[in-house]
Amino acid sequence: MAIKYHEHATLPVFEIEVAGKITQTDMDTVLPRLEAFLERHGKVRMVEVIPTFEGFELSTIWEGIKFDVAHIRDIDRVAVVTDVGWIGGLTRALCRVSPIEIQVFDMAELEAARAWVEAP
Repeated sequence: MAIKYHEHATLPVFEIEVAGKITQTDMDTVLPRLEAFLERHGKVRMVEVIPTFEGFELSTIWEGIKFDVAHIRDIDRVAVVTDVGWIGGLTRALCRVSPIEIQVFDMAELEAARAWVEAP
């Protein structure tokens, strides 16, 4: 699996780690869990850790877009943690037009990213 998914025990915070290529199996495994988490909590926050990224299987792209559009107002704050240069740059550009509060962190700053997402 290219995606690891973890829910915070007491806060409406989830963490996704993406390493490699995202497959349909990844999406089929993670999206139902995430949908259930959103139903339980309403507004949530996310830590997305991306140590490596090799792209998406084509079958997952449309499904990912649909999910993002359907839930853009359900996610309050996102920390993107990566040393993959183009992902950090693209995310910083997205910050300017997104209704979500987004901040980019280097991999060495993972604990700071978690603290920022969990802060009131």
